[in-house]
Amino acid sequence: MNQQHVSENYNTRVKFLVVHYTVGDWQSSLDVLTKSYGQVSAHYLIPQEFDGSYKEKELEVYQLVDENLRAWHAGPSQWENKQGINDQSIGIELVNSSTCIYQWQNSTLDHRNDYLCNYHDFSPKQIELLIELSKGILARHPEITPTRVLGHSDIQVDLKSDPGPRFPWHTLYKHGIGAWYDDNTVEKYWRLFTTSQMPSIAEAQCALQTYGYGIKVTTEHDEQSFDHFRAFQLHFRPWLVNGEVDVKTMARLWALLEKYFPESLGVDGELLSECELISPTPEIQEVQQQQG
Repeated sequence: MNQQHVSENYNTRVKFLVVHYTVGDWQSSLDVLTKSYGQVSAHYLIPQEFDGSYKEKELEVYQLVDENLRAWHAGPSQWENKQGINDQSIGIELVNSSTCIYQWQNSTLDHRNDYLCNYHDFSPKQIELLIELSKGILARHPEITPTRVLGHSDIQVDLKSDPGPRFPWHTLYKHGIGAWYDDNTVEKYWRLFTTSQMPSIAEAQCALQTYGYGIKVTTEHDEQSFDHFRAFQLHFRPWLVNGEVDVKTMARLWALLEKYFPESLGVDGELLSECELISPTPEIQEVQQQQG
């Protein structure tokens, strides 16, 4: 094959970097991610310190799938206007025993209370290896912009909570990986929204959609809205994750839009993005009619 002439007209198929935790120790995680019965995989696996099932002396990064191949790590997922994120992403699994369990079928629980999560810290060396690995991935795939460095919970909000609120997104940002807001901009919008009208639910949903989340604009803080705002908080306000559309969450969202999508805001902070309004479900319409 003659490779003397190389075209300048190409780009990488990889646009997203997705971080996960494994829900298990090293050996069980490795087995699930590499054996056929697991039906799941990731491009990279990073072990954790003080794991009795990891027998090597030093932690190191393990590549399980070539970056040019499609790993099975994202499931039914969405970011921006793209679905099936497996096709366009690199997945990194961090060994961590955090868990979230769900009771979707329990009629006594509403969507705010039908899950139970136990989160555990990531080890310092593990995060150090992740940062080094991620820098290399970003250099090889320049289309992974800051807002495309994601957690599993960002792209599959109704089913996943990883890497969870103990994952150090801000630390990664300080090393040039991923997005974060500027505190002074958050303060600006917090003051604006507490002295004038806070964004409506529809505007909040549209703003979250503008940032990249797959939320629908319904004008109601419904279950899908709760799931998406909870995912946003897991990433950008991990010390208080309640899924509510409150003023401090809105201030952080608007600060991120100003930083990464400045064209979406007017000079006074008004949202300029236009989002398609999805008609309320018959159940919601009935409640609205009853409320007059």
